[in-house]
Amino acid sequence: MDAEIIAIGSELLLGATVDTNSAYLAGQLAAAGVNLFRKSVVGDNTERIAATIREALARAELVICTGGLGPTLDDVTREAVALALGRPLEFRPELLEQIAARFAAFRRPMSESNRRQAYIPAGARPIENPRGTAPAFIVEDQTGTVIVLPGVPYEMRFLFTTAVLPYLRDERGVSDVILIKTLHATGLSESVIGELIADLMLQANPTVGISAKQARYELRIGAKAAAQAEAEALVATVEATIRERLGQHIIGDEPLAAAVVRLLAEQGRSIALYEGTSAAPIFQALAATTGGTERLRGVMIHPLDRPTDEHAAAALAHAGAISTADRWRADLGLAAQAASAPAASGFTAISVALVTPEGSRQVTRYYDLRQPEGWEFVGTLALDLTRRYLLGEPA
Repeated sequence: MDAEIIAIGSELLLGATVDTNSAYLAGQLAAAGVNLFRKSVVGDNTERIAATIREALARAELVICTGGLGPTLDDVTREAVALALGRPLEFRPELLEQIAARFAAFRRPMSESNRRQAYIPAGARPIENPRGTAPAFIVEDQTGTVIVLPGVPYEMRFLFTTAVLPYLRDERGVSDVILIKTLHATGLSESVIGELIADLMLQANPTVGISAKQARYELRIGAKAAAQAEAEALVATVEATIRERLGQHIIGDEPLAAAVVRLLAEQGRSIALYEGTSAAPIFQALAATTGGTERLRGVMIHPLDRPTDEHAAAALAHAGAISTADRWRADLGLAAQAASAPAASGFTAISVALVTPEGSRQVTRYYDLRQPEGWEFVGTLALDLTRRYLLGEPA
């Protein structure tokens, strides 16, 4: 079964509300073995919603809409679905009774406008909503199936789990499994990784895709099969190929900072940091990771107080790594220091140094620190240098 999601609400288009419903539904549909090909967002306009539904039905068997089922005049999803499918709205007394009972439980009077929520397209199957006042519904049409759910996230999730999933499995025969596994990589550019696994990215099943995040890369493997074991086997074959081709640049199925924290814990090692900037990118990455500060003995944050070129930055990073490791008696000292002025290209020299019982490792790279995410690249560089040492890889 192929599906599309339509999130409805002008607040989504204005940026006032983040569309978390579509992300949730995408994950649930994947787990259920339903192919999701597109997500759309449309405002509270009957004609535009109807047009979006018709366009989606021309491409997919299943369309899931969220939002626009409230009692006010701008809640027009019911009317839009009816228009898209060429059906009139019909009043369902039993739905009004459910809505009235809900207000009675609140010990609040029901407004006359709530009667609007008891109208659904003719022939639709209502879905009672015990978590709210907006009934959902399913319309099976010759053009496809439209499922309409409330926009309130906790109501939508409850109804999807208790009503929609059973419907898809029991009545529509959805039984396939879509398994997604994410591998993390660093140390190579996205273009190089793409070239190394180009043939894998052209496969139909399993699929392989790349996402770039501050010099870290997520490689997603997605496999569809009739059973979990079959999907796992498909993923395992592709994963083995990726690991072979990318070698030491594959972090694994955990993010970089988490891998470093795990290796430090497994080896019983401690670490101290020297950050030559108030941005403190290494500390920020570790602090955002579960258990990240447990192996951390201390942090020295020392922004530059005098002009520093590339060579001086390298010397400061090395000295900083030594001094923090000595000061807090840590097994490892890790430091990052930027030069005080960017080169003519706008890129700034960054030196990262790691001091260990066996000696030291140091690397210098150039990053555009005018961008907010520039310092995150620095954190990635420092943590990957540490990861490779902890794995016993050569400098």
